[in-house]
Amino acid sequence: MLINYKLTLLITCLSFSILGRSVYRIKKSKLPSLTAYLNKNKEEKYCRSDSHWLYKPLFKTFNERYFFKHLLPNNYIPSLKNPFPTSTQELKDQIEGLLLEVKAKKKKYTNFTLLQNKDFNPAYGNGLLILKFNDYPYVLKLFIETPKSFICPWNKGREQIFLFYLGGGINRHLSGLTRIKNLYAVRKKIKKHKLWKNRIVTPNKWHWIPKNPEWIHLKGVDIGPLKKASTRIPATYGIIADYIENNGSFSLSNNLHRKIALKLCNDLNMIIDPHITNFFIDKKNKQIAIVDTEHFPTIVGIKENVKFNNYIEWYLYLAGKCLKDLYFRTKVERLELQKN
Repeated sequence: MLINYKLTLLITCLSFSILGRSVYRIKKSKLPSLTAYLNKNKEEKYCRSDSHWLYKPLFKTFNERYFFKHLLPNNYIPSLKNPFPTSTQELKDQIEGLLLEVKAKKKKYTNFTLLQNKDFNPAYGNGLLILKFNDYPYVLKLFIETPKSFICPWNKGREQIFLFYLGGGINRHLSGLTRIKNLYAVRKKIKKHKLWKNRIVTPNKWHWIPKNPEWIHLKGVDIGPLKKASTRIPATYGIIADYIENNGSFSLSNNLHRKIALKLCNDLNMIIDPHITNFFIDKKNKQIAIVDTEHFPTIVGIKENVKFNNYIEWYLYLAGKCLKDLYFRTKVERLELQKN
């Protein structure tokens, strides 16, 4: 009888030590939960709970009023390469045709040349395609997302997985919505800077949305300071930008390139991505071209002012932040992030 008592006590103690939490301890908080669905199909919803969902990147990145204010106009747009304005109706028609070809899972397109495939999944029809108009001096970045793929960060490649943990649930679809607003912030800073004001060129950019757009609705519970939060984002959208011809990409193997790129990013308060391939020399006027204008602090979740002396320092900072956010963040820190 005594042996059975001791055995029961031992098993109970081991169970508590394995569980790590008393069965009598009150659960004070729930994991943040996000639900996504299309406006045309409210019955098909996708939900995921994750401690890394954060309020600002999910619900404050997209500003609908600002988005529509910077749409591709109905009449004409200027061009860096063409002295005459371009009629935009043909551009719009070609993009609508491209969208049909993409949905048909074609690999070659009638009016476009594929420049880059950013984790685009043709089977599920989501991801980012970067293409050049064959007949016009413009580049199109076409973003396509579904509620299912939006909720799941693990089907978009390793880079997107890291960004999910670094940026509080951010993904390429959301971060793309910061490009135009941040472009104007970059231009404003460069215009006031003595060193850079005559050395940098940036492309003009406009938003595009299909004629009959679909919207992904996001509903959050226990994300951020509010019990519930909601927003909607376009399931498909594009960014049209001037095509700037590359006359020499920056390289990590070039010491001068590294110094220039990091100096520029530091002077701009790190609002652009310092990745070396984001910079090159414009063939037309020999200026430094910045074509990738995503808001870098939003992408990687930087919440303080940072500057870096070299690229090793920058890589170590990101690696350390990723490890901290992924493995070594305490519950107290997580709850504090949700409050702020």
